Amino acid sequence: MAIVNLNSFDELGELANTHEWLLLDFWASWCAPCKAMNPVLEQFSELNPKTAVIKVDVDNKQDLAAKFGVRAIPTMVLLRRDQFLGQDTGSKSLSDLTDWIDGLKQTASQPA
Repeated sequence: MAIVNLNSFDELGELANTHEWLLLDFWASWCAPCKAMNPVLEQFSELNPKTAVIKVDVDNKQDLAAKFGVRAIPTMVLLRRDQFLGQDTGSKSLSDLTDWIDGLKQTASQPA
């Protein structure tokens, strides 16, 4: 799946209805570490088509950033449909991003 730029909160709900895994990337156009994450997210998206990668511009979607408690960028949030699984801040390599997400997915798949 291609990377999606989130335009509305309703759009997030629609994506949660069609994708099990959602990776939200909270970013801003003026943020150099956020820009450094773009190629990493593109690679991740190509290698993981079952995970929707969703970019959320914090300058345009302050309400959504506040809902997830985003205080620094870039911040990644992993959801399983509408269930919050985890949040991490800072730029990452592809392997670090993949390891973090795989760990959260594994924890989410274990019985309670």
